[in-house]
Formats: sequence, C-alpha cells, structure tokens
Amino acid sequence: MADGLRYMDLCRWRAMDQLIEQPYIPEGFHLWNTPMQTWYADLLYDGSDASNVSSPNVSEYLRPYQKNSKQTCYNGFTWRMAHYLHPIMVKQFLITAPDNKTVENSPIYQNPYWPIVPDMPAER
Repeated sequence: MADGLRYMDLCRWRAMDQLIEQPYIPEGFHLWNTPMQTWYADLLYDGSDASNVSSPNVSEYLRPYQKNSKQTCYNGFTWRMAHYLHPIMVKQFLITAPDNKTVENSPIYQNPYWPIVPDMPAER
C-alpha cells in the first residue's frame, strides 16, 4: 500500500540528483529476441512518426518514450537543481516592489537557479 508521497520523499532526500548525470529511461516488457516478437505482426520500429514501438537496436525491452526522436522524453527523464523548489511568480515581485513595476527592487528573492524573467526555464 502506498501513501502517495513518494515524489516528496525523493525530493526531501535529495535523491533526484542522480537524474542530472544519468537520465531515467523507462522500459517495459522484454519484447525483442523472444517468442513475444512473433505474437505481434504490426510492429513498426523505423523511427518515423508511424512507429509504434522502440527499435530493437536501442534495447531488447520496449521503451515507450523512444518510438521516434520527436517524443518529449526521448533521451530520458532528467532533473535540474531548481526543480527542488518551485519558482516564485513574477507577480509577487511586482506586488512587493516599492514602485510596483521593478522586479529587482522587490524585497523578495527568487528561489535558487530560477530566473526573475517570466516564462523562462530553470538555469541549472
């Protein structure tokens, strides 16, 4: 039985750091070089948009996010140090700034590795 707090535990233990150097690539069942390969006649793994499984050259196991290189997590799930904390919204900086216009004059400071500019990704 799970309590639904695994993600928070991993962040609290700072266990996600290992994804910075070694991305996590989810793998499914052992498909290639097994009798199961013949069970499915419509397997297409040429890397095109029509591909429905990952190539046997990548792994003998099915990799659902490596059907083609256009997939979001094709190179695996990664992590950035900034993701341990959520960014503070720019609106909060503007509200607390003396002139309500200049983000740099706000007494609030941004969480580490997050930019003060809106709609920008984490720096590290």
